[in-house]
Amino acid sequence: MQPKDGDYTNDISLAKATGIDAFAVNYGGWNVDWTQHDAQLQKFYRTAEKMSFQLFLSIDTTSVKDPNMIINLSNTYSNSPAQLKVDGKVMLSSFQTDPPAWNWQTDVMNKIHAPVLLLPGTLSDDAAAIFSNTTSGAGPFSWIHPSASTEHEHSTDLAMASQRDATAKKWMAGIAPWFFTHLPTGDKNWAQAQDDKIFIDRWASLLALKPDFIEIVTWNDWSESSYIGPPADGASSDVYWAVVDHGAFRALTKAFAGAFKDRRETVVVEEADEGVYMFYRRQPALARGTADPLPLPLDAASLKDEVFVVSMLSAPADITLTSGEAAPVVWTAPAGMQKTAHPWGYGVQALQAHRGDKVIADKRGPEIVRQLEKYDGNVVAV
Repeated sequence: MQPKDGDYTNDISLAKATGIDAFAVNYGGWNVDWTQHDAQLQKFYRTAEKMSFQLFLSIDTTSVKDPNMIINLSNTYSNSPAQLKVDGKVMLSSFQTDPPAWNWQTDVMNKIHAPVLLLPGTLSDDAAAIFSNTTSGAGPFSWIHPSASTEHEHSTDLAMASQRDATAKKWMAGIAPWFFTHLPTGDKNWAQAQDDKIFIDRWASLLALKPDFIEIVTWNDWSESSYIGPPADGASSDVYWAVVDHGAFRALTKAFAGAFKDRRETVVVEEADEGVYMFYRRQPALARGTADPLPLPLDAASLKDEVFVVSMLSAPADITLTSGEAAPVVWTAPAGMQKTAHPWGYGVQALQAHRGDKVIADKRGPEIVRQLEKYDGNVVAV
């Protein structure tokens, strides 16, 4: 999704401060005006060039049906200073629910006027079949499986890592915040079964498995609540939930990305980077809206009515969570990163952390209420 004013400067500045090296630019979508789409892409590349930032194309094969579009785009931007290259090769990826009608090697890569590192997307969890596919480029971009259990997702990641090692191919893993969408059109009324483990726990797991690349899905998909960038500016009535702050996802991403790029399996926290964050939903998982025509989202029953607190500390510190009407919870968190879960209380959410006289965190989040007019499964991340 594009910023309201078409200016990507703020997004790029925030991404660089978060430790993100490049944006995967989704090319395609619903009801696309291709002329306007291409103009926006050109503006994106020009802005990235001025800001010394990197981009690469991620082709949405659910809407792009002509391989010549991919060839022309790749040839247009392959020499741009903003084009991400790995070992001198143009990075190219895709989102695809099913394999496209074309052969990536003969119909696309052979016609691009530069060496290409292709990492096509896949929703499959059959790692052996994916890595044995001779037309799959340098290796797969394995997407997230929101309806799968945490255990199943981890098993898939283990298989991907094993096949990567056995075949000497590349592997790009996807990681995402809590998914949620609640639209009346198409298959767009779902949450996700992994709840808090889809982001924080999976990051920790991937640090150990060491994929070659990690793609965060997404920076700005407000409709599916998976954004780690700024919330939607004046969200439309059909994505009313996308105004919730997700700033804590960027703080955690900076810490995890730093560990990943240093090839460390744990996050090391310096005093200047300390922070304590809370994640929660503004309503019970199973409370339908008072004026909501839609049923509960798929996998709503897997969501927990809890406040999750993540601390990143250079030394132990005392934390106090006051969840609405519930009694305050006080504990001493250790150095490093820790995630704890606490039953919530209705009302304003408050979080404080201190070490002696030093205040590490003192924040308030939106109220948790018993019921909203329309269901809201998006997560507050502050």
